[in-house]
Amino acid sequence: MSIVPHLPPPDGRCGGRTGFGLRLSVRGRGGLRRSNLLIRSPREERALAPRYPAGKIEPEGGPVGGYGAQLLLVFVLILVNAGFSGSEMALVSLREAQIQRLESTSSGGRVLARLARDPNRFLATIQVGITTAGFLASAFAATSLAKPLVEPLSFLGGAAEAVAIVIVTVILTFVTLVVGELAPKRIAMQRAEGWALIVARPLDWLSTAARPVVWLLGKATDVLVRMFGVDPGAGREEVSLEEIRDLVVAQRHFTPEQRTIISGAFEITERTLREIIVPRGEVTALAADLPTAQALTKLADSGHSRAPVIGPGGLDDVMGVVHLRDLLSGEGAAADHAKTAMFLPETLAVSHAMRQMRAERSQLALVVDERGAIDGIITMEDLIEEVVGEIYDETDPDVQAVVTEADGALLMPGTFPIHDLPDIGIDTDRIEDSDYTTIAGLVLDRLGRIPQTAGDVVTVDGLTIEVVTVRRRAITQVRLRRVKRKDRD
Repeated sequence: MSIVPHLPPPDGRCGGRTGFGLRLSVRGRGGLRRSNLLIRSPREERALAPRYPAGKIEPEGGPVGGYGAQLLLVFVLILVNAGFSGSEMALVSLREAQIQRLESTSSGGRVLARLARDPNRFLATIQVGITTAGFLASAFAATSLAKPLVEPLSFLGGAAEAVAIVIVTVILTFVTLVVGELAPKRIAMQRAEGWALIVARPLDWLSTAARPVVWLLGKATDVLVRMFGVDPGAGREEVSLEEIRDLVVAQRHFTPEQRTIISGAFEITERTLREIIVPRGEVTALAADLPTAQALTKLADSGHSRAPVIGPGGLDDVMGVVHLRDLLSGEGAAADHAKTAMFLPETLAVSHAMRQMRAERSQLALVVDERGAIDGIITMEDLIEEVVGEIYDETDPDVQAVVTEADGALLMPGTFPIHDLPDIGIDTDRIEDSDYTTIAGLVLDRLGRIPQTAGDVVTVDGLTIEVVTVRRRAITQVRLRRVKRKDRD
């Protein structure tokens, strides 16, 4: 390497500047490089002193630290993008029930509710913020952050600047996706209420400040949405019962008993009394003129604590309902102790029946069909079992009637309810819904006739049901077997 000095012209001027100037030529492996060295005069130094204090050097590219400031600015813009992205996710994740609760608890909640119920407003505001932050970050990165990479990439020649911009763009895109999009959205999904309350007021102010832009974007969006046949004014879809059931199934911390109760709470709004009644033929009734002592014995032997009291017309001539303890006096007839009976239609939902029986403080009600005839009875225990599952005791006829035979077959009464089959391990998901509610009704539906004797067999998706006993045209007992897969094939 050699250094060759070049003296200035005789007038002492160097490129229009006063002072003593030198031009140095440095010869090395890369060839000849030249550099200007300017030594200012004392008068010029005094003039420039206010602009460049002692110890500071004037670099060619601007003040020292400019690159760090630009890098910080880009990072701040990415954080702004993150705030808007998380706000969008938080607001769209809120359900109407959450919005109503927050609205009633604080002024911030009321601002949030007003914003959340106007999706055009908050979505347009958020998109304006995201787009602006992303545009500015890209602009600063492309023009400023790529410059320091040009010199290390000088071996690429004329392509060095383009490659530097590509590298900065890829890095910026990755950081923006992780820091500015994915991470804040994940956080906002899990902290939707808290995040939404924090950003509600700032978003409200921004939407007000950018009202013309927000209005224009909203109207343009409405036009495009209508082109796809969607009503812009329609509200968001609420979570359906099926979705709630799926959520319950997905929650591992629920015990089987808790799952049963939650599932039952949903089903009682869909199930009617006709599906769960004790049928007319199995109702224990007491004649009105039956002596109290005999009525007490009959009711105790039946295993029930209550029974309807009937007149000469049979079960369609109900005079009231009597409780076992009312018969302990042993005086008079059964009718003397009867209390007013409650009647409910068979089409009434289980949830409504439970509400009415609680209001009337009634434990037993008679269920009537559309013609006014008594179809059967229902008890509060039956209704509660629809929520919490079967409540079995030593007098429960279902427990006493279902017998597991040596080969695994189940012997059960024909009146066994279809919806109770899962309680004994039989899956009913593939059994088609129909008008029948008992296992006997299922057999009649598949046979298409009334069996006269035992022996008829029907197959229902992996199950065989054999008629065991028929009494007065009623299937009173069946045998249920699971069909093995190889036998099915």
